[in-house]
Amino acid sequence: MSNFEAFSLLSKDIRICVNPSKEAWIKAEELSTKDFIRFKRLSQPDVRCRFIESRTALKHALGKHALQELDFEQKRPVHPKGFVSLSHCKGGSAAVYSANLEVGIDIESTREQILRIGNKFTNEEEKSLFQMNEQDQLQFIWGIKESLFKLYAYGNIDFKTHLKITSVHWDASNKTGWGTAWITQTCEKRPQPLQCLFQFKKIGTHYICVATHRAPILPFYSERLFLREWTPQDAKWLTELNANPKVTLYTGDAGFTCEQDALNLILTYPNYQRDGYGRWMVCLKEDHRPIGWCGLKNNPWGIDLGFRYFEEFWGHGYGLEAARAAVLWAKDHGLYRLVGRTLSKNEGSIRILEKIGMQHFEDVSIEEFSSNHHCSTDDLLHWKGQSVKNYILDL
Repeated sequence: MSNFEAFSLLSKDIRICVNPSKEAWIKAEELSTKDFIRFKRLSQPDVRCRFIESRTALKHALGKHALQELDFEQKRPVHPKGFVSLSHCKGGSAAVYSANLEVGIDIESTREQILRIGNKFTNEEEKSLFQMNEQDQLQFIWGIKESLFKLYAYGNIDFKTHLKITSVHWDASNKTGWGTAWITQTCEKRPQPLQCLFQFKKIGTHYICVATHRAPILPFYSERLFLREWTPQDAKWLTELNANPKVTLYTGDAGFTCEQDALNLILTYPNYQRDGYGRWMVCLKEDHRPIGWCGLKNNPWGIDLGFRYFEEFWGHGYGLEAARAAVLWAKDHGLYRLVGRTLSKNEGSIRILEKIGMQHFEDVSIEEFSSNHHCSTDDLLHWKGQSVKNYILDL
């Protein structure tokens, strides 16, 4: 049996079991009442085997929770202790469980006929995201969309129209990847489009895909402001914000060439679904107008606190107020340390970082910093003689 560590992005949130060994298969008496009735109605031996194998996978994915509590709403499996999904194919079964994330899983064996039907569920734009042969491209796209369909759970989904893969990260060395996707279909139970994270892996001749959706972070408030997740409607605000060279002077960002570029950033932004936090829009309470962004980013060197505001809102204390709100959110949600970075001439950012209690611990010359981080030639020229100031805050 395999609990794949390859799906490591959400290892604390999901449990996956694929292809449990036959020696570990459960007995029919261990099934839930509804499953036992369904099992008894099956007549073909291979179908009965796949049924037991898939329930065995779910038992191991559930861990301490009882398989006997499995129920069904129409054909969708449900469990009172969280979210579950099942899949099986010729020679394989898979199951996933999460206490707090909505999930969908799919396992597929190699099917040559998928090459003839690819245009029914995908397009060239999506295929171009997968840097691999066409067979693998289509197998993974189908599996990812099947897992999204199971996660959505309310039907009326057109795989080509309503399920859109927006980004893919692929490690060819171990045949493992992850990315972002959107379910654009809506209904009474799901009134808003859903952003999802997916992970996928090829093992032998099997393609395994799992999709997850984390409920959006509720807006949180300070005296004059509230912070919320980015939405596609924020593309125009981000475009305008980054168009001011004074705003991006110390950031290294070149800005967006058009609003579509900003929208693409939002549509492919993985942080909310992957990490449970990210950069948030900062809005005025009085009229909900966005004034910039502030928030957290999970970087290799730590969880970074960053911020950026429209020039007209500088000097009113909004940056400090939002930063304090973000720090409180981090502390309330169990994060233990934040870091901050800024250039030595960025006096406004330095004041904010120090006023929220961050401790300065190191200066690195811009020349030394650029040897390990990409900096454009223009930025290096503008920043000549400066240093990168590093801060830390233990919560």
